[in-house]
Amino acid sequence: MKRSTIHFLFLITLLLGIFYACQPENVLSKEALYKASSQKAIDFENAAQLDSAYYHYTQAKINSPDRTGDLFAYTLLKIAMLQHNKGDFSGSEETITEALANYKGSTYLPYLYNLLASSYYRLNNPAEALSYYQKAYETSTVEMERLIYQNNIGLIHLETKHYAQSIALLAPLLRQELLIANKPEYARVQDNLGYAQYKLNLPEAFENLSNAWRLRDSLQDNFGLTASCMHLSKYYQLIQPETAKRYADLAYQASVATQSPDDQLEALKWLTTHSQPQQAKLYYDRYIQLNDSLTKVRQLAKNQFAKIKYDSKKATQEVIKYKNQNLLLLVIIAFILLVGVLLYFLYQSITKRKLQRSAYETETRISKRIHDELANDVFHAMTFTQTTDLQNSQNKESLLDALETIYKRTRDISKENSNIRTDEHFEADLLQLLNSFSDPQLNVLVKTKNDIVWSKLLPEKKIALFRVLQELLINTKKHSQASIVVIDFQNQSKSLFIHYSDNGLGYDLTIPKKSGLQNAENRILAIQGTLTFDSEPEKGFRAKLIIPK
Repeated sequence: MKRSTIHFLFLITLLLGIFYACQPENVLSKEALYKASSQKAIDFENAAQLDSAYYHYTQAKINSPDRTGDLFAYTLLKIAMLQHNKGDFSGSEETITEALANYKGSTYLPYLYNLLASSYYRLNNPAEALSYYQKAYETSTVEMERLIYQNNIGLIHLETKHYAQSIALLAPLLRQELLIANKPEYARVQDNLGYAQYKLNLPEAFENLSNAWRLRDSLQDNFGLTASCMHLSKYYQLIQPETAKRYADLAYQASVATQSPDDQLEALKWLTTHSQPQQAKLYYDRYIQLNDSLTKVRQLAKNQFAKIKYDSKKATQEVIKYKNQNLLLLVIIAFILLVGVLLYFLYQSITKRKLQRSAYETETRISKRIHDELANDVFHAMTFTQTTDLQNSQNKESLLDALETIYKRTRDISKENSNIRTDEHFEADLLQLLNSFSDPQLNVLVKTKNDIVWSKLLPEKKIALFRVLQELLINTKKHSQASIVVIDFQNQSKSLFIHYSDNGLGYDLTIPKKSGLQNAENRILAIQGTLTFDSEPEKGFRAKLIIPK
């Protein structure tokens, strides 16, 4: 019983393991995949391998465990930044829009709004840019970021020629201590404010523009210097054309240093317009060449990002297809195992019922023998003692003979159904059983071809063998009228073979088996052995037992 329980627990554990394996990837595994892809993307980004960084950020996006959470929003923000920096502003807009459509958090909202506004600004859509800069400002809780977003709003007003509104937003920023401490941002605000003041011909414009230029020059901020030089160039273009051209040249040099093609184009366009014809032609040719090259590069980047996205989706679909195939295979295996388990327990149930029926039939047979063989003899003995003079020595001797017969029959029944020793005494008890059936009318011969190591046979198998041979001998003695029984034991590596034969009347196998033979068959089946009969009327009886070790 304990062994069956262990088997049952093992099978249940196996099925649970397969069931778990068949489930879709859990959150923890998705997080692990996300972290691995994200870290690879960061490493490639730090190594300036932006295409590879984009691919792995896309993989991280696919493996994000929650499309509404911070991880998903952060990943899409990084993808959009790569697209924006490569000049794919439409792609950046599309990526951020996807993030905003799914994101339920608030941490990354200001950054998403700010980048989306910048993309709209680059796509010449200042109205949308202004709207999303405003949202970035409203959703941010970091004071320094709010000051930067306010400057961006002021810049949009500057670009749309709402100079007074721009000055109203930018001027108060120069009094903010946080901004004063952040020199690059302070110079940026001061330059934008000076340019708005210049557009309105305000006298303080030059001071702000020149102070911003000097601060950026001291910081060696080439990005900032490009803007400051262009603004000073425009400031001087009417009053000091040569100074204006000098600042335009400085702007172009700074933009080359930062590898900013948009700033280079702006500087070349101004120089083309404000230079002598021969020199203007050189600037124009350079402008056309750079503009064509930039258009090709941005289209190539856009196509490359699209291809990476497609390849990533295709790879993911292949993985999903492979997982689905594995899932189907695991489901089939689980189904087969489940059917196997059900068949196993069905077999156990049938075997148990057979054993119960065998036990019931054994009890019934014992009860019948006691009634038929002993009860009548006991009754006759009791009647004999009541009706006969026991003082007569002959009568007394008859009574003693009757009691001895009753005793022998009782002992035989007891032996047939007594406990069987399965220890080192089993072989001796088995031989004693077999020999006990020998008498003047029946000779039982036991043959053993090689030594049998009985200790390798499980106790329940020893008991089954003992009872089956007992049933066969009883059947022979009661019904066959045989004079010889041969029992041949053959030991093999994995099984024990026993050949049983007698020279009696035989048995018609087409007739349903008697209870004794049926009990013997049930016992062998219960230990996963086999018992086959071979017999014909008047040709003796043969049986072959195979008991696995």
